[in-house]
Amino acid sequence: MEIIKEQPMFSIVTVTYNCCNSIRETIESVLNQTYRNYEYLIIDGQSSDGTLNVIKEYNDPLISYTSEKDSGIYDAMNKGILKASGRWLLFLNSGDVFTDNQVLEKVEIHAKNGMYDILYGDIFVNKKKIWEIKKAAEPCNKQRMFFCHQSSFTRTEIMKSQLFDSSYSMSADLLFFKQCYYKGLKFYHIPIPIVKYDSNGISNTNRIAGLKENIDIIKAVDKFPFKYLFLARLQFVIFRIQLSNVLKTLFR
Repeated sequence: MEIIKEQPMFSIVTVTYNCCNSIRETIESVLNQTYRNYEYLIIDGQSSDGTLNVIKEYNDPLISYTSEKDSGIYDAMNKGILKASGRWLLFLNSGDVFTDNQVLEKVEIHAKNGMYDILYGDIFVNKKKIWEIKKAAEPCNKQRMFFCHQSSFTRTEIMKSQLFDSSYSMSADLLFFKQCYYKGLKFYHIPIPIVKYDSNGISNTNRIAGLKENIDIIKAVDKFPFKYLFLARLQFVIFRIQLSNVLKTLFR
């Protein structure tokens, strides 16, 4: 008699490239979850720093990995989406960790009721070496993400039908969730912290690049009458960052 394998409830995807110093804590955070009906997919971009050696240390049937060149982070994330077989999909970046070992247990309660399309929670964020809880906002047509991508679980079938736009390098996830919002998909806020997210590694250069992509997305997608106020606000934020960079150069 043929044995039918149960479909995983969750597909957890980690995209890696030369991150041997941070991938171990992420892998162990996933493997330490008490809830076990998941698959863990690691999509590596042909790392050359020993990342693969770390991954290969974990001989666990829940882990599968591939290593091949990609054309950017969203191309790699799309590869993870296409490989995923779970009902729900979560992206967990290298260096990010679950807040405790029962996170998937807590999320599964909401994931199995069939009422929602996207589940999302809060995060612990590291700001200047101090961990603070950051509450997620309600879904809306904001100029930025209304929750941290690493704290969100999306139905895999939705992601397979609407892959990330890999022409963006920083903000394709903002575009994806805005499109979901305008399609009327059902979001649900789970009021618990899902991940610990370290924001200290984001450079001002990356912040400016991300804000510029946000501006392009707002121009293309948003329909609300006051969007130009948001655009002006983002332009001002970019100006402040650029001015700060100039002043640091002049007075260091």
